[in-house]
Amino acid sequence: MAVLKKRALAEYSQVVQEEACSKPLQLMKKPRLSSLQLEDELVADTLERLETNDDLVAYLNYIQRKLPFHADDKVVLMRKLIETYHRSEQSHIRLKIIGIVGDFRKIPKFDIQLIINEVIKLLSMETSHKVCASMISVLSKLGNLLVCDSPLLNKIINIGMQLLNNSSHLVKCHCLSLLGGLSNTTNLQGENVKHICKFTKSQDPRVRTAAYDALLRLHDRGQKLELCVYTDVCSALQDDNENVRQSAMRIVWVLSHTYPESCVMIPGCQDEVHLVDDAFAKLCQAIGDLSVNVRTLAAELLGSMVNVNPHFLEQTLDKKLMSDMRRKRSAHERHWETVTSGEWASGARWADDKPRENLDAESVSLIHSGACGAFVHGLEDEFLEVRSASLDSLCQLALSNPRFATLSLDFLVDMFNDEIEEVRLKAIDCMTKISHLIVLREDQLEIILGVLEDSNVEIREGLHRMLGACRLSTKACLKICVQTLLDNLKRYSQDKRSIWRCLQSLGSSHPNLTLLLVPELLTVHPFFDMPEADVEDPSYVCVLLLVFNAAQFCPQILSLFEEHIRRHYRYLRDTISNFVPRLQLAGVEDMETQLDFDTNTNYFLQNVMSRLNQPTSTNQIKVWDAACNDLIRLAQIDSNLAHGVELLATQLECHILIAKVMNSPAWIDSSSLNAQDGDVVKNLIDQLQRCSLRLQYMFSNLSTEEKLLIQSTRLQAMAIQLVYIVRASNTSALALSDHFVSRVEALKGYGNLPSFAGCIVKEISRLEDTKPGVLSRILLPILQAHIYVAPFCLPAKAFKVNAEILEPTGESDNPQKFLAGFVLGVVLDAEIQCLAHPEYLRVRVKYPDLNAQLIIPQESHLKTIKQYAQSELNENITVVPEHRLRTSVLVSHQVWTESSHIELSLVLDVTEPEVPSALKRWRGFSEDSFIIELCKPVRVLVSPKPIKRGI
Repeated sequence: MAVLKKRALAEYSQVVQEEACSKPLQLMKKPRLSSLQLEDELVADTLERLETNDDLVAYLNYIQRKLPFHADDKVVLMRKLIETYHRSEQSHIRLKIIGIVGDFRKIPKFDIQLIINEVIKLLSMETSHKVCASMISVLSKLGNLLVCDSPLLNKIINIGMQLLNNSSHLVKCHCLSLLGGLSNTTNLQGENVKHICKFTKSQDPRVRTAAYDALLRLHDRGQKLELCVYTDVCSALQDDNENVRQSAMRIVWVLSHTYPESCVMIPGCQDEVHLVDDAFAKLCQAIGDLSVNVRTLAAELLGSMVNVNPHFLEQTLDKKLMSDMRRKRSAHERHWETVTSGEWASGARWADDKPRENLDAESVSLIHSGACGAFVHGLEDEFLEVRSASLDSLCQLALSNPRFATLSLDFLVDMFNDEIEEVRLKAIDCMTKISHLIVLREDQLEIILGVLEDSNVEIREGLHRMLGACRLSTKACLKICVQTLLDNLKRYSQDKRSIWRCLQSLGSSHPNLTLLLVPELLTVHPFFDMPEADVEDPSYVCVLLLVFNAAQFCPQILSLFEEHIRRHYRYLRDTISNFVPRLQLAGVEDMETQLDFDTNTNYFLQNVMSRLNQPTSTNQIKVWDAACNDLIRLAQIDSNLAHGVELLATQLECHILIAKVMNSPAWIDSSSLNAQDGDVVKNLIDQLQRCSLRLQYMFSNLSTEEKLLIQSTRLQAMAIQLVYIVRASNTSALALSDHFVSRVEALKGYGNLPSFAGCIVKEISRLEDTKPGVLSRILLPILQAHIYVAPFCLPAKAFKVNAEILEPTGESDNPQKFLAGFVLGVVLDAEIQCLAHPEYLRVRVKYPDLNAQLIIPQESHLKTIKQYAQSELNENITVVPEHRLRTSVLVSHQVWTESSHIELSLVLDVTEPEVPSALKRWRGFSEDSFIIELCKPVRVLVSPKPIKRGI
């Protein structure tokens, strides 16, 4: 058996070697571009040395990538390129050279007129249409850099007009674009309009499109288009090419805003209408175009035509045309025609009483049929782009016309059943915007509430916001709405906070309807004692929120409260005070009134500001420290002033740290002091850097002066760090000094800079050498002169970023188990208010071994929530911006001996804007210094388990 096994193995282990067929390979040697330096002599030698066209194209691409370069004699370099242009017989090489010559405009202080003259010379000798078109494009870009009265600009325009007779459509299109973008005087613009209008009748649709686009460019540059072009543009709406139709529609839209009250004749009759109404009808007709791009553009343009006649506007929601193709007239007009005819129909003559204005189907006026059912067709279109654009336009027009908003309500409700989630979300958002103009009926509410069964949490929460903003017509509507929301809570428990907000808004906006439902909702009976409900029941809490918020506007509800409801009010007032208003209840009135007194926060704030603006004293740090503590306490008391007061407190904290650092001798000379004092100063500088970063990135909605004041404080902190590193440490500060100079250069364009920033910009602009030692000698006296010079301001509309993690709650004791080395997804749900820099948002995961990990959430997981509030003037006002982050945090680790907690938090990572690549290699760089915490961390219990090995 052993012999057989060996023999069998030997047979199957034979290797058959086949001769592989050899294939010839051609190795192409490419020029070593990486080793070349972009200098004039080397470029000239290289351009002459390159033999093949491929090598020449590769080197030209290399030159173009290096623009703008800083060669000594750039004119010589351009001459060498032009010589290469003349020697080349390939059009694609000449095309590349023309592009490089045009990019010479990016070189600082280069003579633009020299480039233009060279390109004009080359244009007169060029035979390739593509190269000519590229030259015209270059001339158009260079012409925008010339002054309006330059003779060279007129020369460019004349060349463009001469080349309009070229046989190539590409040259014509670029010439038309040049004329539309470079006309400098009114006379020239008028002549150019005439030349451009001639090419709107061209046989080539690309030329026609370019002609209409040139007219649009003239309008964008301030040239008022004449009314006489309206007829020709309207005829272009029937063009065979969709690009021509789109350009013509834009011009019709422009003319409707330029001449809205002008009258135009209706084809086929003697009636006149306003141009805005006629243009509106023609754009409505484009909703039925065969091209989806044309339909989408038409739907987008309709939304801004708010001055249209309400008759035509309402007709967009009605598909009915004229009866029997007969133009309808008023009874007065029909009677007047009978009287003026001189006789009545006697029957003596044949067809004496026939209709006098029967119209042929081909001659029906577009003003009567074009607008009919335009939005109905748009909302029923098969493409979501058209439906989405129709929803936006319908919403814009409804906001300007309350009657139209009421008529469009049924169509918006029907869009709640669209098969595309994006369209459903947009319909909900549109309904929220016009909520102050509409009242929902019961039949409409049934369709809307059916969307609450959707599995998409964004749609459900958007519907909660919409219901909270809308007005309901009857008691039955409110009852159905509350019951459906409670069923929604049972099915999706994660919607609890969103449903709370919805019921809070419903109670505040419908106090009288809520009064009629209180006995049923709270099971209150006038004669019998009903069982007390459990205050921990989520459904019961929702009902209480509805009733409590209605009670603040309807005092009659308070008399229906029983003793246990009063106790539940005190409990909810302490636990979820953001959702429960303050009520004047017997038994709790004494405790509430103890806190209900005039805090005089404005007077106290003025007192603090007066202390800050007093002259400098010997104990200035103590005065600032006391004011900072007062401001922090004031922000906790008065929520209306909290954001602005916190900004002022943060700025004050920065200046306190600046004064402490500069009052210590160790920040400029650590040789004479012990190591402990040096560590104290270093810690103070680190605190100053973090505080200045919080000041810069945590506050938004500031004026330009307030932003400059914050940037000056940040610049002062960077200057202190730079001087400390140069004077009191042995660390290289070259990267830090370059970064500091770049920040100073960014402030040169501003006027009225704060005192410190103005002095720094003025001194550094005089320097030729910006080495760290030179900068430290300049900065030190300026810093010492501005220790206690700190202008403070209180922004009135500042927003501070704030985050709250809703899930996980951190209260679960059950560990989440996963295999060691694998990944565990922890669901994270958070609300972020006033986030001005979403690109810097990170999720930080901190492990028990003190290792931390920053995770960038996906852009699709961070959603902007639009909230609308109804003001006293019935206007929509967008309140504080809010973001919602729903993502899955991926956690992974090796085996632990027991379960332990990880910490999840939201932070801002400002390393990218604050730290250049050279500074990251600096020895004193620390990533933790550029992390800004937005909320307290939430602890999650996890347990990585070892992998079980199979037998």
